[in-house]
Amino acid sequence: MKKLRKATAAGITAEILYFLSVAAFLVFHSGWALTLWELMTVIGAIAILIVMTVIADSSGIKSIYRTFMLISLSGTMFFTSAAHFTSIGVTRPLEAQGVNIPDFVKIGQFPGYEMTIDYIAWGLFMGCAFLCVSLGISEKVMKYLSGICCVLCLSGFIGSFFSESLWYIAPLGYGIGFLIMCIVVSKKHGVVSQG
Repeated sequence: MKKLRKATAAGITAEILYFLSVAAFLVFHSGWALTLWELMTVIGAIAILIVMTVIADSSGIKSIYRTFMLISLSGTMFFTSAAHFTSIGVTRPLEAQGVNIPDFVKIGQFPGYEMTIDYIAWGLFMGCAFLCVSLGISEKVMKYLSGICCVLCLSGFIGSFFSESLWYIAPLGYGIGFLIMCIVVSKKHGVVSQG
């Protein structure tokens, strides 16, 4: 119970900090705000891996689904780290030095290499992780929440092949949906105080 309490609190905190970093970039449109947003994206992937593992284990996830969930979440963490650390450590410094970097290799540019890698991380792999949780546990509320998050992530991923604007379905799953999942688990296990 203590581990679950810490995990859900960490999940809620990570999501709030992520949304604050997005807001900071939208307000300031500066290099430091973009770096903060990119770092929070990578930290968020790590946090979601840890939190989803604790939540799934506490819900009695079946072993095979746990294994595939961990593979999927590790894929999210690996691919998003590759995209964002390349942006922070290579693309943006070269651009600052005056090197002409084509748009298709910059983060935030669609279509582009770094965005495709990030969409694979957060749409495909995260969607598969939610699918594993949904299939691997019997608790109805968590099964439905995970299923909805899965559909949103995968829909955003597939939709991005047709229009960039359709991608924004995916963050509803891994952003809002995951936050709701953490809150629901917290309330169910008495982690969030009642009134």
